Parts: sequence; structure tokens; C-alpha cells
Amino acid sequence: MFLAQISDTHLLPVNEHDPVALKRADNLERCVNTINRMIDRPLAVIHTGDMVNYAPPESARRNGYELAFEILSKLKMPFYPAVGNRDSRPALIERFLAPDILHRDAPFCQYRISLEDFDLICVDTKSDTRNIGASCNQRLAELDNLLRRDTSRPVFIFLHHPPTPVKALKNPLQFESIGQAQAMTRVFDKYDNIVRILCGHTHRSDLFPMGRHMASTLPSLATDVRLDHYPPRFRAEPVFQVHELHTENSVTSMSHFAFKAQLQAA
Repeated sequence: MFLAQISDTHLLPVNEHDPVALKRADNLERCVNTINRMIDRPLAVIHTGDMVNYAPPESARRNGYELAFEILSKLKMPFYPAVGNRDSRPALIERFLAPDILHRDAPFCQYRISLEDFDLICVDTKSDTRNIGASCNQRLAELDNLLRRDTSRPVFIFLHHPPTPVKALKNPLQFESIGQAQAMTRVFDKYDNIVRILCGHTHRSDLFPMGRHMASTLPSLATDVRLDHYPPRFRAEPVFQVHELHTENSVTSMSHFAFKAQLQAA
């Protein structure tokens, strides 16, 4: 009962003269290869936002998402994304979510997926005006409906911005207002079947309480903007996390390096 999480890939349109773009694409390629080769293969892979580094006009925007789709389509298990502040909702929904999961003209990227052993609920925290998180009454009502649909199954929540202060950050609250963040937490607190709230955005690993539940963040897959510190030999290795759900609904999380040697041995 495993779930893999990647985040903050910050892909750029690949240009052979742009080493940063090439490195970020390679980070994701190596991660996909490593996940596919895991003995305990995850039931699914989630991406907790900022898939691309920017979402400019359509002609350029598609390049970043086409690259992401080309790489992520190699995964041997289902893949589900959340929208980050640098993402385009329409592009993300169109490229990665089937219409039976989320309609093309949905105003927000929020949905529920049932897997073999647990469910996934994606929450949209994208602000249309700032790079920090946001919510609204419509999104909170949708979230409540998604959670209420079945309270008997374990649920992983995944979203980009942590709706709570994160002490390790220079600006701990990455949300438009503490009121919005607290309102989201109150929705979560109504449900006992939430096993973990999985976030991105901070580019570092952390585990912290969020109301009655536990939340976590992970390092950015893009190694050049990762904020966790590693010994020199590991600094160029992309990191993802695997969350194991146990029979008593507790969760164990472990970070994995996507070593280049694994790709070379393929």
C-alpha cells in the first residue's frame, strides 16, 4: 500500500544550450525510471504542483507541459497532479486528467480518485494574483463534498501550498490569509479518515501537525532549487518520497534518491 510523491519539478522547455532546463528534465527522467523499478511498486504517483517553471502564453506554455507529459507517460502506474502557483489549470487538466476525472472547463483542479487500498483527494490552492496559496468558499464546499462522498476509506489529501504556518520558512504562512488557511483546516478536521496531508511548495522536507491531522512537505525534484541540505555526493541526486499506508491507517514516509547509476543500468 504505497503512494509515491514528487513535487516542484519546475520544468523549462528543453534547449540544448540551457543546462538548467536539461538538468531539470533529467531529474524527472531519473525519478520516473527509479519509481518504475521499485520492488514495492506504488499504486500511483502524485505531483504536488509547480510542474513547470512558468505558464506563459499558449505557444510557449505547451512546450513545458508537452515535455512533462512525454516523461511522465513512461510511468507504469497512474499519475495524478495538483496545480501549483506556477502552473496553468487549463493546461494541466487538459494534458493529465481524463474528462471522467475532471471536466475540461472545471474552474478548479479538485477531484477524488479511488485506488485499491485508499483514496486520493486533490485540492486546488492556486491564487490567481499571487504566488502563495489561496482558497474560497466554492473550493471549500467542493472539498467538503469530496470528503463526505465516502468516509469509510483512508484518504490522502494532496495540494501545493501548506494551509498552515511552516516554521522553517522565512515567511511561515504561504497563504493569502490565516483565515483562509484555518477555514481549510476546519474542513479537514471534520473527517477521521484522512491519513496524511501531502504538500509541496516549500522545496524542503518537513512534518508538522495541521489541526487534528499530520501534514508533510518534500524537497523540490529540481535539484538546483532544492532547499534541503545533503552531503556533496548527494547534491546532484533528485529526491522523491514514498508513503506507506499500514493496516491501522498510520503512514510511514521515506525519501528516495533517483541515482543516475540506476538509469545507466536500465
